Amino acid sequence: MYIIFTLLSLLLSINSFKLSKLQLKNNFKCNSISIDQSIYGNYVSSEVGASTENLIGEEMVTDNLSASLLADRCMAEAKRLFDSKANWKKVDIDSDITVETIPLNGAYEKSGVHLVRGVGVIPASADDFFKFQISREGFQSIDEYLVNHRNCDNFKWITRPEFDNVAVPKAGEPFPDGSPYQLMMNRVEWKYPIKRREFVALDVVHNEERILISKSSLSPFRPGGSRYQNLVPLDENTPYVDPVDPVKRPLIRAVQYYASRVTPIDDKSCLLNMVTWGEMCDSYSAWWVNLFNAHVFITPKFDRFRRVMGGERVFEESKIMDNAWRLLKIIPTLKPDAVAAANSDFVVGKKVV
Repeated sequence: MYIIFTLLSLLLSINSFKLSKLQLKNNFKCNSISIDQSIYGNYVSSEVGASTENLIGEEMVTDNLSASLLADRCMAEAKRLFDSKANWKKVDIDSDITVETIPLNGAYEKSGVHLVRGVGVIPASADDFFKFQISREGFQSIDEYLVNHRNCDNFKWITRPEFDNVAVPKAGEPFPDGSPYQLMMNRVEWKYPIKRREFVALDVVHNEERILISKSSLSPFRPGGSRYQNLVPLDENTPYVDPVDPVKRPLIRAVQYYASRVTPIDDKSCLLNMVTWGEMCDSYSAWWVNLFNAHVFITPKFDRFRRVMGGERVFEESKIMDNAWRLLKIIPTLKPDAVAAANSDFVVGKKVV
């Protein structure tokens, strides 16, 4: 996402632009861990030809049960989006990756930011690539601008009997190698002008199904939330003191979604399905965010994965200017966004903090 907003500044300079409720709630009722599967009905299938899709909004996770229930719904939601037959719009990009977008309804509808879906081939076996993707280096390849990553809590997936005997590490500790799943509440900062953006997410890893999900959520261990929820105060009103970084910084809670599924093709290749969405909660319009998300955000992820799995062992940060060339085809369509962007943190601040 940092790439997106750096490119935004670049293009605004090049073109001399003067840039001057529905809240989804967890209403589940459980008798021990016997769960009525009908509660997942809204997340299992998409209407063929539908004009919008839906993402679960920020929900509070406090314990094993609430984490497990949300994880189950996130798994169903991700599968729905991977295979959705709704009216996705294909994006014309200079790549062999298929990229599609669709508007959202529900919790994030008012953002105007579209959901983005991509699919492409990775030159590695499904098991090797998925193992890499859920490693520290893999997360860095998903987004190389994450800083101050902190684990808030780990959870036992109690709605899945097959995981009954899986040990769960204490908060702040990683799941052991070989664990069939990971269920974690994590927070991270993204460098951004004036105020850093903070993301708090329930991260779900299901090894057997080779599915990875990161879903913006709410946690009592990191109070606050984004402007797209009304359960808790805004993140910027809850001061944050990092246990390691001594610099006290004002933060704004941003929201994001990432889901991927890895499917075997043969011993040396696999198919990667990816669905992404993100909103930095600044004041510029969704028009800019949709443009950059579709054209220069998702394809570099595939490029980085391919480079690493193709044998490049030293990870390098993606080159901003290299990614900017992807915009050559759409530069003639660019237009100013003077009213909203002029007052945004990104334009006013000019440099990240």
